[in-house]
Amino acid sequence: MKELFTFPTDELLEEKEVVVSISLNSESNSFETEANQIQFQNLLKEAKEKLCEKYDEKFCESLLEKVDGLRENTDFWRKMTESVVIYITPQNVYFYRLSVPISTGTVVSDQPYILPLITNFQYISYYHLLCLNHDKFRLFNGRGSKVQEVELPDDAPTTLTEALGDELTGGKLNVGSYGDGAGQGMFHGHNEKSGEVEIDQINYFRVVDKYIYDNFSKPTELPLVLFALPENIADFEKISKNEFLDETKVEASPAQLSNQEIQDKTSEVVDEIVNRRYHSLVKRYEETTPEYKLDAQYNDLAMASIQGKIDTLLLENHYQVRGRIDENGQYHEGTEMNIYVNQLVHNVLKANGKVYVLEKASMPSDTGIAALLRF
Repeated sequence: MKELFTFPTDELLEEKEVVVSISLNSESNSFETEANQIQFQNLLKEAKEKLCEKYDEKFCESLLEKVDGLRENTDFWRKMTESVVIYITPQNVYFYRLSVPISTGTVVSDQPYILPLITNFQYISYYHLLCLNHDKFRLFNGRGSKVQEVELPDDAPTTLTEALGDELTGGKLNVGSYGDGAGQGMFHGHNEKSGEVEIDQINYFRVVDKYIYDNFSKPTELPLVLFALPENIADFEKISKNEFLDETKVEASPAQLSNQEIQDKTSEVVDEIVNRRYHSLVKRYEETTPEYKLDAQYNDLAMASIQGKIDTLLLENHYQVRGRIDENGQYHEGTEMNIYVNQLVHNVLKANGKVYVLEKASMPSDTGIAALLRF
């Protein structure tokens, strides 16, 4: 099993012989795993029934045995977030942990069912949150407005003295709180050589930058968001060689803050970004002239998606169309659910377009589906 962090990915956009997509909305908290384990077992049974409508039982069993043991994997279910989507293919098993609620169910098709992922990634994707003080740091996994602290190994350079050791130039450091008593440490050396202390801080930031890049940013290619005082953000940005350092910042001192307080402050910034990007999307839709828009014209949408003409696709949450798109870009009405819209989304993403899923009240079009065209 491989956990995926970015979206879309090649693994999702490739067509397969068959893909079982299992979407599971959490029924309990991370300490009560049994409800989710039972729910997953029931979804596997549902998936097998759908598979066996198309394939022989031996093939169905060989495909689903790839997740044998997952039901009993308590470590997996303890790390359960708001929801999870699991993709089972003949070659591999992929999964996402999501921070948004989704509809529980199974889909069997030749493409992964990716609609549950859209809401999670459309404005803010996964990221790392680096909570940085002048002499220590903490790291969090971010999923939207939710953050979870990363348990770092013992050899991680979590403090300045541990990282620099004998290489400290400013002498042994003292840390004391001054001013408003908010907990932000002012620091100085016993020899009060503030210039040398500043050198130590910059050297420490270089160590942290390299450690985060080598162990987290480079392997995952996730954005790195800084949570720090403005002066520490400025100093870190000057020395950072991390290409994934994001423009998003949380300008506050993380010193003395609990995990919940860190999440609350991060959530404020995330909400501002989401609102700004949503209003920008609506404004763009309203300013686009009619000849560059399509609504519920299923044939035209299908052909435009095949031709790479759709720049942005807007969908009302839970919007579905019965039928599918053939290899020539023609829409055929049918009994299948969860196929046409999923195909449309795949085609748009393959052409580097954007897809947004909005609640009915937030949808700028009253047709439930709308596309903005490139040409």
